[in-house]
Amino acid sequence: MARPTLQKLLAQCFVSAIVEIDMHVIPCFLLLAALTGILPNSARADEISLVTQRQQFLRAEQALNQNRDAEYFALASGLKDYPLYPYLQYQWLKNHLDADGDIKQFLADYAASRYAAGLRQRWLLALGKKRQWPLLLNNYQGSDDPELQCYVGLAQFETGQTLEAFNQARALWLSGKSQPDNCDALFEVYKSSPYFNKELINQRFHAALNRDNQSLASYMTRFLSGPELNLANIWLKLHRQPETVTADTGWRENPEQAGELFAHAIDRWLETDVGAAMTTWDNVKAQITIAPATTAVIEKRIAVALALKHDKRAYARLSLLENSDESAREWRVRAALNTQNWQDVTTAIAGLNDEEKSREKWQYWQARGLAESGQSAAANALFQQLAKNRSFYGFLAAGRLRQAIELVDRPLTVSSQDLDFLQNQPDFQVFFELLAIDRKPEAKRQWWYAIAKLDSRQLPVAAKLAQQANCPALAIATIAKANHWDDVNLRFPLAYVQQIQSNAAAQQLDPALLLGLIRQESAFDELADSPAGAKGLMQVMPNTGRQIAADLRDNWDSDYNLFKPELNVKYGAFYFKKLLRQFNGHVALAAAAYNAGANKVKRWLPENRTLPADIWIETIPYKETRGYVASVLMYSLIYQQRLQRGSLKIDDLLREVMPG
Repeated sequence: MARPTLQKLLAQCFVSAIVEIDMHVIPCFLLLAALTGILPNSARADEISLVTQRQQFLRAEQALNQNRDAEYFALASGLKDYPLYPYLQYQWLKNHLDADGDIKQFLADYAASRYAAGLRQRWLLALGKKRQWPLLLNNYQGSDDPELQCYVGLAQFETGQTLEAFNQARALWLSGKSQPDNCDALFEVYKSSPYFNKELINQRFHAALNRDNQSLASYMTRFLSGPELNLANIWLKLHRQPETVTADTGWRENPEQAGELFAHAIDRWLETDVGAAMTTWDNVKAQITIAPATTAVIEKRIAVALALKHDKRAYARLSLLENSDESAREWRVRAALNTQNWQDVTTAIAGLNDEEKSREKWQYWQARGLAESGQSAAANALFQQLAKNRSFYGFLAAGRLRQAIELVDRPLTVSSQDLDFLQNQPDFQVFFELLAIDRKPEAKRQWWYAIAKLDSRQLPVAAKLAQQANCPALAIATIAKANHWDDVNLRFPLAYVQQIQSNAAAQQLDPALLLGLIRQESAFDELADSPAGAKGLMQVMPNTGRQIAADLRDNWDSDYNLFKPELNVKYGAFYFKKLLRQFNGHVALAAAAYNAGANKVKRWLPENRTLPADIWIETIPYKETRGYVASVLMYSLIYQQRLQRGSLKIDDLLREVMPG
């Protein structure tokens, strides 16, 4: 049959986005580019071939999903030189784990692909379930999956590798974790072996308690009896109800463990009632024998717990610690800041080690101490040094000096040859093909697999490649992995600006604030999905999204709506505005509430006094929230400059914090 003329193909493009040549569906724009000479001759052929393969891949995948194997094999056979062929084969093989020969061939042919490890894991688990021990051991290459480890341990036992099997069992037994059901068979043979003794039961019991795995600890008591069972029940009682250490629970009747029992109860009690736990510790500790190392741990826990509660006794308690660690030394500074005792602040900073003193954070607070004690010249000299840095403390220092922040922009220079070379590597060809067929989650996983193999010289090239591919989240993460911090456009992209600006206007928010929040929450990953379930650019929780949808009378189809940038930004902006109103327009408080929840922020507000915002931020009890608020404020100021706006000032972000 004769080919359609160019004129007919061009006419067809007016009414359809695609045309068909030789049974292959071709996007119209690509055909026009090829036929009109916009693409070079070699590129024309390669692009048309690639588009054809994409269409064939999608048809093969559809056949696979519908169990039309004959059609799948026919289509797949013509895709062996297509970058996504291993992905296609993996999808078929993971559903046919009895095809041992095909799987072994795939693992040999595509050992370097991302799919080899996943397929091997699935296959070995299937072999374990079928008790095919020699085949399992011959193909095992290590794993951190306890289910597979237990199958390997059983395989070793069944094939005469007894010592290896029991070493595997011991590690799993003492982890303190509840293990998969298939581990029971391995544990049974281990418990029947001469390598097992009753002390291992006690060790697993305590390992479970240390992980707060109360269900496993309770389960372990069924293997105990007599005095050992009584003692285990006392441990459980004090773990669950530590305040009962003040009553006659029998813990004193075990002199060898009384000190550890008492310390464990106090350690647990500190989580709910610091004052009562501290008083009980101080009253009882001299009456029993407690190991010096245990005493040191509890003394530090009490002192830091007081600081976390903003208790005025914290500084003195922290000052009494012997051989304090980094955490205790830093909380001593924060305890002094909380009371605004600048002499104590200076003393506490002097107690840091040299490496700690050199950090921007403590240099800023040293300068603040100098300023508060009237040493303005020395303070300003330190502030001037800090203000040269693009950082939270650098911006705070610039604010103290009433000068503009410095972005310190040093763009990366990457050659086109390096970009082309990397883009044409097999792992990156897979990435770009996944993007081309709109498999963004799979593309994201492929990207991380690809860059894990790169050296320090190649990582910046990869970051620029991600930037050119309009993947801002991958560019940001990759350049961070390369430890290159000064390409401002790359690290702080103006992505999703239309949605951000329109929703900022709707909520009467500065768009720089939304950009700062998004940069911190997801780094512009529209598919971000946290372990807690927060989704999308602004990491909106589904329950929050549903409530906002009800407030706005929007239809709510699915939690996956939150992966749509336009909806996510709309709801995130609405929620942040609500928090701003709740905290009287205080940006730092609203940002803290966005991260930790409004109720916690209310508990962190000062009592009966105002507090400078920089001190309030520095003394937030949660490390994550401290860093979060500092980053949101810093990023917002950076985006203020990127947007070339002047409405957001550092003083606006750092109003004094009023009493709760």
